[in-house]
Amino acid sequence: MYTYHLRKRENLKGHHWQIIVEGDPDPLTGKRNRKYKTVSGTKKEADVEARKMIMELENGGIAKPSALKVADWMLKWLELYTPNIEETTRCGYKEGINSRLIPELGSIPLKSLSTSHIQSWVNRLSSRLAPKTVKNVFLNLKQALDKAYVLRMIPYNPCTGVELPKLVKPKHEIYDSNEISIALDAAKGTDMYLILLLALSVGLRRGELLALRWEDINFKKKTISVVENRVLAGGEEITKAPKSKAGLRTITIGNKVLSELKKAQIQYLEKKETMGNRFFDSGLVICKEDGKGYYPDAITRKWSRFVKQKNLKKIRFHDLRHSCATAMIEAGIDPKTVQQRMGHADISVTMNIYAHCTKTMDTRAAEAMDKMIFAKAI
Repeated sequence: MYTYHLRKRENLKGHHWQIIVEGDPDPLTGKRNRKYKTVSGTKKEADVEARKMIMELENGGIAKPSALKVADWMLKWLELYTPNIEETTRCGYKEGINSRLIPELGSIPLKSLSTSHIQSWVNRLSSRLAPKTVKNVFLNLKQALDKAYVLRMIPYNPCTGVELPKLVKPKHEIYDSNEISIALDAAKGTDMYLILLLALSVGLRRGELLALRWEDINFKKKTISVVENRVLAGGEEITKAPKSKAGLRTITIGNKVLSELKKAQIQYLEKKETMGNRFFDSGLVICKEDGKGYYPDAITRKWSRFVKQKNLKKIRFHDLRHSCATAMIEAGIDPKTVQQRMGHADISVTMNIYAHCTKTMDTRAAEAMDKMIFAKAI
């Protein structure tokens, strides 16, 4: 809460007014929160200027919120009130706001934005975009308008009462154990082999795979440490920590995977020696011939070309990770271990998204039920 008082000052040019606006003291240091401004004119004019200063401070530097358009407030909200979100999340927000919200609602004055405006916009988006995409950009608008309401810039949040499209849980295609073997056999002798091996046997995300370095592999302990993630943010490639604390993990690998990694490391060192200055010593496990890393989207395109060339069942690159988790469950590995290896913070994510029921699992369940129900009769 801000208050103000005025001090009359005199100088050779006449009198003027010093405005002192004071807010609540810093809760940690107890330091006073004061703003000063000197103006000439009447006391009434100084009063008006003081109230304007308070409005600016309470509204994030915006003097006349009623004159704002939706586009201006959305960008101001993103700048001022989302300081602690991931850069990748911020870029996602900005993309949605700029491409889907501002073109349709941006020119409407903030004070005139109504529930019917928003509902019509949501309906239009729903006709061409997935329900989850619509929900995400709607929530950005709702959060920004929640803040505008708190700052007394609008009398209510017009997002209240808006009906969103029903979310449809996507069905992901995966490779069963037989298809995993076929894909790995098709990749042998190509630069896709190590990529597939790590995606299918360890379940690394695309960004984790591309950020993996030789120093992250402990050949003696037979482990891989996941410590970084290479992703796109606003069209730029960045390296950051995994998406959650659970993503920071150490995964034990089998002897065959370890053997293939040793071969790949030898090949990396040989290229480094033979190519000399033409080789970029990135230390990356998955890299191009010259040692440079892959752009995240390049791996996705590379996978699509490989699937088409080898006539494999078409699945997304991320579905290789789905396939890995399902294969572990099919092999009888308990869900908690699967969760830890996959790097999920919540086991429900492991079970709801990745525990696809394959034919083998279904058959095994039928046989187990037969055995339990008819055991005495037999």
